[in-house]
Amino acid sequence: MIDLVTGASGRIGRHLIPALLRSGDEIKVLVKENMIDNENVEIFYGDLLDKESLKKAVEGVDVVFHLAAITDYLASKDDMYKINVIGTKNLLEVSKGKKFIYLSSTAAMGNKFKEIPLNEETKCKPSSFYGKTKLEAENLVKQAGGIIVRSPDVFGVGFTEGFDFILAGLESGKLPLIGDGKNFIHWIHVNDLVKSLLLAKSLGKPGELYIVAGKEVKTLKELLGMLCNYLGVEPPKKHTSALLAKAKAQSNLLKGKLSKERPVLIPEYIDKITSNRTFDISKAKNVLGFEPQIGYEESAREIVEDYKSRSYKEEEEIAEEPSKDQA
Repeated sequence: MIDLVTGASGRIGRHLIPALLRSGDEIKVLVKENMIDNENVEIFYGDLLDKESLKKAVEGVDVVFHLAAITDYLASKDDMYKINVIGTKNLLEVSKGKKFIYLSSTAAMGNKFKEIPLNEETKCKPSSFYGKTKLEAENLVKQAGGIIVRSPDVFGVGFTEGFDFILAGLESGKLPLIGDGKNFIHWIHVNDLVKSLLLAKSLGKPGELYIVAGKEVKTLKELLGMLCNYLGVEPPKKHTSALLAKAKAQSNLLKGKLSKERPVLIPEYIDKITSNRTFDISKAKNVLGFEPQIGYEESAREIVEDYKSRSYKEEEEIAEEPSKDQA
């Protein structure tokens, strides 16, 4: 069987490719530049907005895994819409007759819900432009008979952007607990997400949506406590309201635009870590046989160990640099 993977050089793609190779499949990848170093895959250079390049990439393919998307909340809306919606539409049009698996996001559902857990029947109310583009793309995939895997935030080694900020803040004692910390967090480990994609390939039904998530649910306060335990520091004692934290993030965003420096904390991230969302994954369990295996305790240890190893390496590199007097 021949699989095509878009977004192969991304964080999830880099985990999916080895899993597909272990299954014995032949792999094609669609990339804009030579950003993947794997001699066992066939590389096609193309663009989601260039249908001719897509036609060449899907030739002879049995299954398309569409992971490519702009996920950066600070990206321009025009670019995000073109890649996430128009790009998906283009790929669907050249992939007729092939099994099409689309990786979506629970951002398509929104953040504010009175009743949890959320399931495939929950009415979507995306609160970000990114979420709106994912929902629109989902509708296109469903109409074309593709299979949708909708995932919450992903964690694991390699997902450093948001976690490094949190870990550094906890380590320094400067990160407050935002809100009361009682909101439930339901994320998924990248290894479990990859398993769900493989199951969707084998057992997914055309035109169906499957929500996947991790094996357990914890409160924000419990998760920060786990991270602090492996960091060897005390959990946050200071509190700040979500409203105040979001206002500060909005201020940072405006300052970043003026200084042209990318802000670390933006309003959407505050919404993510303070929202109260859990997911009913019974459909994925019953139809796909999906059973998430990796819990928060194991993941917290993994994330902190990776963070520390990279921090120590950076310190060693700085220490080895010659001083101005030595240069």
